[in-house]
Amino acid sequence: MKKILNGLIVLGVVILAVFGAYKLDVYQRLLNAGIVPVQEHVQLDVPLLRKDTPPALGNGSEVTAMAMLLQYYGYHETKNNLSANLPRVPWTFPDGEHGNPNVGFVGSVTGESYGLGAYHQPMIRLAHHYTNHASDVSGSSFDQIVRILATGHPVWTITTTTFAPVHDWQRWDTPQGRIKITYSMNGVVITGYDRAQKLIYVNDPYGHKNKAVNWDKFQAAYNQMGQQAIYIK
Repeated sequence: MKKILNGLIVLGVVILAVFGAYKLDVYQRLLNAGIVPVQEHVQLDVPLLRKDTPPALGNGSEVTAMAMLLQYYGYHETKNNLSANLPRVPWTFPDGEHGNPNVGFVGSVTGESYGLGAYHQPMIRLAHHYTNHASDVSGSSFDQIVRILATGHPVWTITTTTFAPVHDWQRWDTPQGRIKITYSMNGVVITGYDRAQKLIYVNDPYGHKNKAVNWDKFQAAYNQMGQQAIYIK
């Protein structure tokens, strides 16, 4: 009788877990479809990591932000662990062409020599080194990003150092063709928002946790930087 009772308890726990996961999945689908209203205020407690914490990654805002995202979900990886597995390309090739941030981190991530950064393609490959649950949702509208935040998921993205559009763009010739880049690129984790005050909250690798920035300017920078976004399901 005791074994039967224990078996029923285990079965009940499994059913509740499956049903709970099903309800969460249904809720997220309804939320993403715009059927369920989005909360007015969200602020997630994502661990803050600084890119200048020794051993420093002077050019490593994107990889530092990814380490924050992973740590939020319990992956005990440091920015420097991630840096060791980061896809890389040279600052320049012998023919004078630049490395392409769509392919790998361009140049030096430590800041000991010239470096730029990495876009979402190499960063999702890096994330998949640690988890199969990372999802590249680049190309999503900012409203879709807000809906992801509303389900309790922080979002890695590339913005600018001013959290607003910039005008210091340059054209680079790369092995994959000509691209536009800005030295103002900055990887962050979006940790929440406040609809009433029109604020977005970010963890900035320069050392700011849940930094409040202007919603409209941040959204414009998100669009200008190519709507790059990664989250963990």
